[in-house]
Order: sequence, then structure tokens, then C-alpha cells
Amino acid sequence: MRAPRTRKAGAACTSAVLLGLGVACSGSSGLHHNTIALPADNVADVFVDYGLIGYANGLFTTVTVCVPGSTSDCQTIDHVLVDTGSSGLRLLGSVLTLSLPAFTNDSGVGLAECQQFISGSIWGPLRSADFKIANEQASNLTIQVIEESTYPMPSDCTGTDISSPELLGANGNLGLSSIAQDCGPPCAAALGPHSENPGLYYACASATADGCQAAAVPLAQQLTNPVLFFSQDNNGTIFELPAIPAEGAPSVAGSLVFGIGTRDNNGLEQASVIRLDDYGQFRTQYPTNSTPTLAFVDSGSNMMLFLDSTTTHIPTCYDALHPDISDFYCPTATLNLSAKIEDTFGGATLIVNFSVANAITLFSGDNIAFNNLAGPSVTPSGQSFMPTYFDWGLPFHFGRNVFTAIDGQETPAGQGPFVAF
Repeated sequence: MRAPRTRKAGAACTSAVLLGLGVACSGSSGLHHNTIALPADNVADVFVDYGLIGYANGLFTTVTVCVPGSTSDCQTIDHVLVDTGSSGLRLLGSVLTLSLPAFTNDSGVGLAECQQFISGSIWGPLRSADFKIANEQASNLTIQVIEESTYPMPSDCTGTDISSPELLGANGNLGLSSIAQDCGPPCAAALGPHSENPGLYYACASATADGCQAAAVPLAQQLTNPVLFFSQDNNGTIFELPAIPAEGAPSVAGSLVFGIGTRDNNGLEQASVIRLDDYGQFRTQYPTNSTPTLAFVDSGSNMMLFLDSTTTHIPTCYDALHPDISDFYCPTATLNLSAKIEDTFGGATLIVNFSVANAITLFSGDNIAFNNLAGPSVTPSGQSFMPTYFDWGLPFHFGRNVFTAIDGQETPAGQGPFVAF
């Protein structure tokens, strides 16, 4: 199972509550000039703004879902979080007004999922829908509806429940990971002693308290990155966000481009390719002479998460009235740091420069987007252990184009999975 991905949503000024063979290169990468794609039918608008609850560094887009086969029974939903740390479309049941058909297993039994992120879990049934974004479409897509009215959340769906708009901080989550499915082969494995199946999927024979039981679910029935189902531009995505000032910005507008090397507007150009393992991970060394830790690029994390205060010697924030502020680093002055990124196969090494600012200082104004927001890595909610990791969250995306190639899909740089920037 891929490592759960951090979602950090919450009041921008106080807390983080919510949160998953190419070109060899060496060199350095700081913020640099990047192009923003002009409007086209493979380009969707993305934006960072105040959102539903004052979501610092929440990257949102607008999607349309339809009853399968219908061109009129559709709904457009805004403020859907765009997340390269997970796969699949998830929408809040409280926002969704369509009556979508249940997605069932081969025995006709309804399926549900307990999806776990670092700071909590979301629960809800699987449904079928046609999906549209920009001028790209996916027919009869499996999505998750985040709600507990259809089937009660089972007791073994552990972790803090973040299935409400107030805790999720968005109307849904659009997962665009480099890994096709949100769980993959482990969730397809038979359950039982010593099984690798983490028990995320459930077969729900009834709506009683014990009506949902953990089940093995084949890859074809799991939530999947919707891009794979496009008729074209289906090998990956590019996030294009402008550079922002060190003090932050009140809002940011950018582009989500579909396809890598499929059109004139989505070429790799001079981007450095970083190959990923089967879990969508590479390696990062911070400091640059330290032992490598697992790492991932995740647009759904609102800050860069790495190590802990004892290891980094960067103090965390303290505010007696807002204890969640301790999720962030608060150095006395902005730190200009460097880390070494290595791909899974040792074919690429890249020095990346980044900054860490005092989160309380950043949150003291009216800005909502920050390129220097960071905090210590944390153990996922409901789990006892996770290896040390480096999460290159949304701050990493400002001022650079970030490519995500999907596992097994062909690109001009070879098959995914890889990230490039």
C-alpha cells in the first residue's frame, strides 16, 4: 500500500487539520521562471483562495459529474481539492445533488471505502458517474461519495473522521497520483492471516451497523486516477503555478494541463525526470549529506513536511490559544535550505533549494498562499508507525511546472511513474 498522504486543511491563521527509464540529470533547482498554459481544451483552471474555511495553500479546481450516459443530468462542483498524493475522485455527499448508481462487486453487492490520509479517514460508498474537466471526459468512472448515511462507518475504519465540509475543507478531492489506483494490488489480495490487504474496501450487504465487511477488490473496481480514462492526454498531468512573494499572496491562479508530450502545450522541455518506485516515492536527503528518506510530491499537502524539530533544529510554533499551530515550523528568521533529491534507480540527482518561514508571521496577515510553509512529518491518524518521510507539498509547486506521469503510461521520457520539474 502506498503511504497515506497528508492533507492539511483548516483555518489559515491558526491550524493545520486535514490532509498519499528517463533523463538522468544532476544540478540544482530553486524557484525559476515557468510558463502558464494558455486556455485550451486540455487545460483546467486551478486556484488557491480562501476556500470554504480559510484553507491555507489549498489548491482547488471545478469538476462536472453526470449520471452515466446523461448529457443533462449533471452537476458542476467547485472547490474540489487537487491532490497528486491520492488517486480517484471523491465528492461530499452533502454537496452532491445527483442520484448516482451504486457501484457493486461481481456479486452485485455495494462497495464502500475507508480512505486514510495522514490526519484522518473518510468513509462512503462507491458510485458510478461520467466525469468532465476542461474538455476532457471519462465515462462511467468509479467515484466515492463521502457520507455515512448509506452505510454506517464500520468500527475498524480507524483514524479521525474528516468526512465533513468543515474538516475536509473542500467539496471533494480529485486524486491525480502517479500510481493508477488508490490502493493497488494489496487491496486485491485475499484477506486472512498475514495478508497484505490493508482492508480499505468493504462489501456492504446491508445498511445495518455491521453490514459492511472488509473485502478484496480487484484493480478494475478500485478508485483510479480519472486521467487514465480520457480518450487522449491520458498519460499524466502538469501543474503550472506562478512564483509568489516570500510573504505570500491573497490568491493564486494557475493551470492544470492534461497529458505529457501529447500536444504543443505539454512538452517536458528541460524538466528533470525523477523516477519513482511502485509506491510513487523517490528519495530525499536533508541535509544533503544525511541518510536518504522516502519522499513524494503532493499537491494536496498544504506545506512541506519533513523530519522533526529535534532532527532539523527548527522550532515548531506555539500559541496557547491555538494548539494546532504546533503542526508548523516557526524559525526565528526565514531559513534558506537545500535538499538532495534522488530517483529510485540512482539515475538522477538534483539539489533543490527551499525556504522555511515562521508560520505565525505568515498567518498574521491576509495572505492564503505561501511558498515557505513547512512543518515536521507526522504519523498518520489511526496508525502507529510510518517511516520518516519528506513530503514536497504545495509550496514546492509555486514558480515551477511539476509533471506527474502515471504508472505504465508512455511519455516522451519513457513510461511512468515519474515526476519532473
